Amino acid sequence: MNKYSFLTRPLNLLIFLILIAQIIIIYINSKETFEEIQKKNISIENFSSIALGKYGITSFGSEKLNKLDDDNIFLEGNSYLENKVYKIYGEDIYINIKSEVSYSDRPVEVINSSGKMNSNGFKNVGVEGKIYFLGESIFTFDE
Repeated sequence: MNKYSFLTRPLNLLIFLILIAQIIIIYINSKETFEEIQKKNISIENFSSIALGKYGITSFGSEKLNKLDDDNIFLEGNSYLENKVYKIYGEDIYINIKSEVSYSDRPVEVINSSGKMNSNGFKNVGVEGKIYFLGESIFTFDE
């Protein structure tokens, strides 16, 4: 028997345990990185698109579009929403794609066939076909 054999078995066991620990650490770190990539926000600059919802086609655009999650987007900066009934021009508009609700607490101008509404903000509930205005609002009829 080798005079160093009593040292090799514990040393082999120690090396084996260190390798197993390293594999576990690599697995945990790579899992967290993958989850962080999945949750990362996506943004696009100078964006415009068309969306088909339950209540018609709406085009929208902004200086910067931010995807907050699978159901919510944020139109950052100068933004607009347009369909056959109205045109909404404002800033920083949030849109819930699933519920078809859009809103902003920033000044907004809404134009329809009757005239123009200027308001401190709005909430557009697509399923109701209604736009609610926030704060001081002034409507000007077309002449």
